[in-house]
Amino acid sequence: MLKRKLIRKISIGLVASAAFLSMLLPTQYASARETHTKMHTKCFHFKWPIFCPPKHRHPHWPHPGHPCKPSNPCDPGKPDNPNKPGDPGNPTKQPTLEAKTVQSVIEWTTSDIEITYRPNISIGASYVVFHFPYRFHASTRDTLNGKTLDSTQILNDGQTVRVPVNALSSSEFKLVMVRKTLPNAGTHKITAELQQNGKNFNHTETNLLIAPRK
Repeated sequence: MLKRKLIRKISIGLVASAAFLSMLLPTQYASARETHTKMHTKCFHFKWPIFCPPKHRHPHWPHPGHPCKPSNPCDPGKPDNPNKPGDPGNPTKQPTLEAKTVQSVIEWTTSDIEITYRPNISIGASYVVFHFPYRFHASTRDTLNGKTLDSTQILNDGQTVRVPVNALSSSEFKLVMVRKTLPNAGTHKITAELQQNGKNFNHTETNLLIAPRK
């Protein structure tokens, strides 16, 4: 009788222990998974920062697309500098054109006309082209940089001059129209440009003012 009671108590204890373990193990397993996840996340973000860039950029760090700070611009001429010489937005590098009469500015009088074109870029194999309004006519007496124009360089009844140039040419082109009869009083537009492979670029223009007779 005593032996049966002892066996029954042992059996009840074993059942209770099994029930307790069945409740305890899932909790510990879940806790272990949570701890592993936290440790893994911690290592991912802090132990190896090369894989985890910081969420907030320091205000003094340069932006990858803007290496030059506005308060500290790069040296002129470097590719990263938006104000480098040679940019179309740089007014000191834009083409210029000047035109003036020499002996007189009065209509229907005789005077030389000097026209100076500066492309302000490096010149390769191309053409420099001048266009004149009505009553202006170039001729073979006229010169470009001291050299007399050839008849093949004078087009449109003398209203266009087109001269080949190359990398060794001057950066300034001075066209002198010799002893021209000045047209009627008023403002007359003259243009100049470079031409390469059928395309015109570095176009600019100016006005020549002719005064009326008194």
